[in-house]
Amino acid sequence: MEGISIEFLIRAGQVDTAAALREYIERRLSFAVRRFAHQVQHLTVRLVDVNGPRRGVDSRCSITANLVDGRRIFVEASAAWPFAAITQAAHRLGESIRRERGRHGGCGQSRGATVGRHDSRHLERVS
Repeated sequence: MEGISIEFLIRAGQVDTAAALREYIERRLSFAVRRFAHQVQHLTVRLVDVNGPRRGVDSRCSITANLVDGRRIFVEASAAWPFAAITQAAHRLGESIRRERGRHGGCGQSRGATVGRHDSRHLERVS
């Protein structure tokens, strides 16, 4: 994710798991925003263990994406485990950026892509 600065605020788990969480966040965000990296300027990731050592749905991951055109996207997810919350939030971020791109000038396609065109040689008529 070259060119995108990422700020991490991790308040979950043990000190030794923070490095693993950070690495996992970077990998999940790479998958989520790879297609839109040129539109993303900065990401802030907050991972919080809401209930502390108690059990339950208590890991919350929130991500704020500052886009190059000044818009901001915020997503969050809660799960029992921090890795699940990260996965859900990263997926939501990718979907949100895709929708925003479609709304504001981009149609969500790469250059040269065609939509609605079919090669008639490969179509079969079904009666």
